[in-house]
Amino acid sequence: MPGILKNKLTKTLLISLFISIIVALLMTAGFLNTWESKISDAFYSPSNPIDEIVIVAIDDNSFSKLGMFPWPRNYYANVIENLNQSSIIGIDIIFDLTTNTENDSNLADSLKTDNVVMAMEYTSFSHKNGELIGETLLKPNDVLGVPGEDFDIGFVNLYQDSDGVIRSFIPQLSGIEDHEHFSIVIVSKYTGISPDLGSNRMLIKFYEEPNGYDYISFYDVYNNNIPPSYFEGKIVLIGVTSPIEHDDYVVPISNNAMPGVEIHANLVQSILTKDFLYYQDDVSSIGIVILFALLTGFLLFKFKMHIATILVVLLAIAYIFFSVIYSFDSGIILNILYPLLSISLVYIAVVVVYYRTEEKTRKWITSVFGKYVSPVVIDNLIRNPDMINLGGAKRNITIFFSDIRGFTSISERLEPEELVHLLNEYLTEMTSIIIKDQGLVDKYMGDAIMAFWGAPLDKPDHAETACSSSLEMVEKLRELQKKWKNEGIPSFDIGIGLNSGDAIVGNMGSSTRFDYTAMGDNVNLASRMEGLNKLYGTNIIITEKTYKIVKDTFEIRKLDAVKVKGKQKPILIYELLSKKDNLSKKQQDFIKLFEEGLELYFKKKWNPAIKSFNEALKLSDDSASHVFIKRCQNFIKNPPPKDWDGVWEMKTK
Repeated sequence: MPGILKNKLTKTLLISLFISIIVALLMTAGFLNTWESKISDAFYSPSNPIDEIVIVAIDDNSFSKLGMFPWPRNYYANVIENLNQSSIIGIDIIFDLTTNTENDSNLADSLKTDNVVMAMEYTSFSHKNGELIGETLLKPNDVLGVPGEDFDIGFVNLYQDSDGVIRSFIPQLSGIEDHEHFSIVIVSKYTGISPDLGSNRMLIKFYEEPNGYDYISFYDVYNNNIPPSYFEGKIVLIGVTSPIEHDDYVVPISNNAMPGVEIHANLVQSILTKDFLYYQDDVSSIGIVILFALLTGFLLFKFKMHIATILVVLLAIAYIFFSVIYSFDSGIILNILYPLLSISLVYIAVVVVYYRTEEKTRKWITSVFGKYVSPVVIDNLIRNPDMINLGGAKRNITIFFSDIRGFTSISERLEPEELVHLLNEYLTEMTSIIIKDQGLVDKYMGDAIMAFWGAPLDKPDHAETACSSSLEMVEKLRELQKKWKNEGIPSFDIGIGLNSGDAIVGNMGSSTRFDYTAMGDNVNLASRMEGLNKLYGTNIIITEKTYKIVKDTFEIRKLDAVKVKGKQKPILIYELLSKKDNLSKKQQDFIKLFEEGLELYFKKKWNPAIKSFNEALKLSDDSASHVFIKRCQNFIKNPPPKDWDGVWEMKTK
C-alpha cells in the first residue's frame, strides 16, 4: 500500500473515491435532503396555465358579501346550477358538519348532475410495510346523507415536506377505503380515461405563481354575474382563496403562499397534459457523485492548479446548466447539492494533500508572501494565530489604490524582460514605502497596487500616514523617472486614490485558501478616486472623508463635486498636493485662483469662471483648469437644467 500511495495519480484517485463514497452515504441517508429540495425549488419557472381550468374563488369579496363560514349549503347548490355548462365541477371544500336539513338536501339534489367531484380528507394515517395507510377520513356522503354513487369523490391531502413546502402528492391511498386523489378523479371524468399513477409519492408540476389561473369570485357566480357560456366545456374548481381560512401553502415556485385549490389546478393540468416531474433515481445519482469526484481528481492531477480550477468550476457550472435547462424541462430533477459537494470536497482534499506533500513549494510561496506584507503584520499574526481564522470585522481604515498611466503604450515599446524589470523596480520601491509606514499591501493587480492603513493593527493616524506615504511615493517616482531617462528607458506617471472610512477587514476565502483583505463601499470609492486622476491630470485624489481628517496637516485643493459610477450620492473630491506650509507663493496663488473659478462654476457664472481658470493657467499649466474651461464653454452653448447642483456625473470607472 505505501508504494501505491507514493504514486500521485493513485493517491488522487483513492482520495476522490473515498470522498465520493462518503457523499453517496450521506445522500442515501437523506442528510441534506431539505437543502437539496430548496435548491431544486429554484428551477421552477412560470410557464403556461391552460385556459380549460377556471377557479371559482371563495375570496374576501365573497366572505364580505355572503358572510363567514359556515354558509348555507344552498349557496353551493345555486353556484353549481349556474355552472351547468361546465364539463367538470371540482369542489375543494370539506363538508364535515350537518347544517340545515333543507339546505343540505338542496345541495344533495344539485350533485346529481353527474359532473361534480367532491372532496374528502384523510385525517389520520399509519404506515404498514413502508406504505402510507389512510386510517380515518371525512366524506361529504356522511354529512349530506347522499349516496356515494350520486357523485364522485377524491381525497385532497397533499404531502408537506419537513420544511413546510408542498412539493408532492400521493395518487392513491389504501386504508379503511381505497380512493384516488381529487385531481385524478377530475381528469378521469373529464377525459373518460382513468390515469394509473400508482401509489408512490409524485412531484407536483407548478405552472405559474399564485393567481396564475383564471379566478372568478364565488359571489359573482352565485349572483349569476358571469355568463354561463363562459364556463362551457371547462374544468371548474371551487375552493377557498381568502387567507382568512388559512387554506394556502408554501410552494416551490413562489415565496407567496398558494391556495390549496390552485395547487389542485396545477395537478389537474399536469395529469391532463401528462407533464410530470420525477426525482433522479438513487443509482444514477450515486454514479454521478462518483464520476464527478474521480473527474475532479483527474483534472487536478493532469493540469496546473489554476487551469484545473477553471476546468473544475466549468464542470460544476455545466452540470448546473444541464440540470436547470435540459433535465428539469424534460421532467427529471437531478441532484445538485451532492455532486457539487463531491466536487468541492475532492478539490479541497486533493489541494490540501498536494500542498502538504510539496513542502519546498509551500515554503517558497510563504517566503514570497512575506515580502509583500508588513513585518509588523506577520509578527502580530505569529503572536495571535487566531487572527488567521476566516471572517472579518468592521474597521476604520484608509484605503489606497494606485495605477500606472500609459502602461499599455510603454509595454508595447519594451521587450518583455525590460518591462518586467521596470515594473518590478517600480513596485519594489512603492511597496517598501507602504511597508515602512506600517501599511498593508493587499494585492497587486497587474501594474496597480491596493493597500490600506489601520488594520490589522490599530493606527489612529491612518489617514495622515496614508497621505504622507502617497506623497513620498510620488516623490520617489520622480527620482525613478530621472534614473530611467538617463538609462534611455521610457518613464510613466501614476494616479493615486485615497478614501477613509469603515470597511470589513479580515481573512476572506475558504478554510484552505484565503487573503487578508478589505471589502465594502469605501474600498470601491477609493478605487474610483484613483481612476479620476486621468480626467483631471492629477497624481493624488482624496475623498471628502479623508480631507476632513487631514486638512490641517496637508496642502489640498478642492477639485470638483462628482457622482462616480455605481454611486447615487455625489461627493466632493480634493487633490493632495504636499505637506502643510510646503507650497511656494506662486502655487498658493494658483490654488486660490482655481478655487475661485470653481466656486463661480458651481454658481453657473460661466464667463467669470473661465476668466479665473485662465488666470490660474498663467501660473501653472493645470489640466483640471482646462477641463473646467471646456465645461463652462459647453454650458454656455448648452445650459444645464435649472436644478443643476454642480455635480459632474462620471459615466466610466
